This record gives sequence, C-alpha cells and structure tokens, in this order.
Amino acid sequence: MYCVQCGVELQKGVEKCPLCGLRVYHPELREQPEALPYPKRVEEETVSHGGLLFIVSFLFAIPLLVCLLVDFHLNGRIGWSGIVAFSLLASYLIFCLPLWFRRPNPVIFFPVAMAGVLGLCLYLCLVSGGRWFLSFAFPVGGAVLLIVEAVIVLLRYAVGEQRHRALFVFGGAFIGVGGLCVLIEFLLRVSFGIAMRWWSLYPLTALTLLGVMLIVIGACPPLRLSLHKKFFI
Repeated sequence: MYCVQCGVELQKGVEKCPLCGLRVYHPELREQPEALPYPKRVEEETVSHGGLLFIVSFLFAIPLLVCLLVDFHLNGRIGWSGIVAFSLLASYLIFCLPLWFRRPNPVIFFPVAMAGVLGLCLYLCLVSGGRWFLSFAFPVGGAVLLIVEAVIVLLRYAVGEQRHRALFVFGGAFIGVGGLCVLIEFLLRVSFGIAMRWWSLYPLTALTLLGVMLIVIGACPPLRLSLHKKFFI
C-alpha cells in the first residue's frame, strides 16, 4: 500500500504517512454512524379540502334558497331574489369552483367566471327592462374575455423559458386595453345616448405608449440587459 499524496510505501496498519503525515484510509474499518443534525424527512400527507368546500358550497346555497323562498312567498314571483341568486352564483364560479380541482387551469376557469358575470348582467337587464345587454355589456365583456384569455394562453404556453416574451404579451395587452376604452365610450353613446367626449383618447395614448415601450424593450437585448443590471428586471 502506498501513500496517495507522496507515493511512499506504507506498512500495514499505519494511521499516518511517515513522510507527509497524510491520514491513511482503511476501508476495512467500519465508521460509526454519526447522529444527523436534523430529523429525518417526513412525508407530507395530502390533505383533502373536499369537506371544507362542501361546507362552503352549502353556505352559498342556503342564502340563495332562503332569498328565493322569501321573495316568492311575499311577492308571488321571483324578483329581487334573482339578483341575489345570480350574484352568489357568479361569486361561487369565480372564487370556489377552481378550488375543487388540484391544478385549476385559468384558461378554462376564466371564461366560466366571465359567463357567470355576463349571466348576472343579462338578468339585471331583463329585470330592469333595459336593452343594454346586447349593445353594451355583451361586447364589453367579450372584449375583456378576449384580451385576458389571450394573455393567459400566451403566458402559459408561448412564453416558456424565454421570459422576455412576456414583455410582448403585456405590451399588446396594454394596447388592447387602450382600445377597449375607446370601445366603451362608443358603446355608451350607442346604448345610453351619452355624448362622445373622447376621454378614451387619454388612456388610449398612455397605454399605447406604455405597450410600445414594453415591446421595444423585449425586442432589444442590450436594453433588456441594461435594465436588468440596473433595476434587476
């Protein structure tokens, strides 16, 4: 047996090299296991939230049914209780329904939530005798759905490891929101007869400039690197 550091031949049983002092390793000697400074890893148990969600669902259902019964008993028809029912249903679709799934996909659940909100708007329109749902609420809600859904889909499936692509997504989203402001002002004139004051040009200009700035930053690697070094973004 030879020393691994200086190459001197070693006698059997020595603990150190007589020349360089390197400690000799004896594989035949078993080392005593040392106590770990931390406890062994304990596997976390998966906790089911089904019972809690079941209770929450009942908490939504109880006031809904009570309002419907009281309204029908007092007025002989469903009136104000329908507003409460649709409001509770929309809230449940937005906040509680995704919790029933282990990995809720926002690509699916955001349109479901928007459908609940539009359903509430439709009922309010019918109860009030108005005609603003198809001319205002539906196109505005549809535009919001398209913008947000596009952002969600692109961030989830198109960005990937190329994080700078998110700048293009948000830049386009800002420009789209600016256009949405113009659409809202136009639909207000069509649905409610409100005169066009062109207030929408102010958010359109600001959001378009902000969106173009993000797109330019995303398309210019030196500019992205400079901002990352200075602001850690």
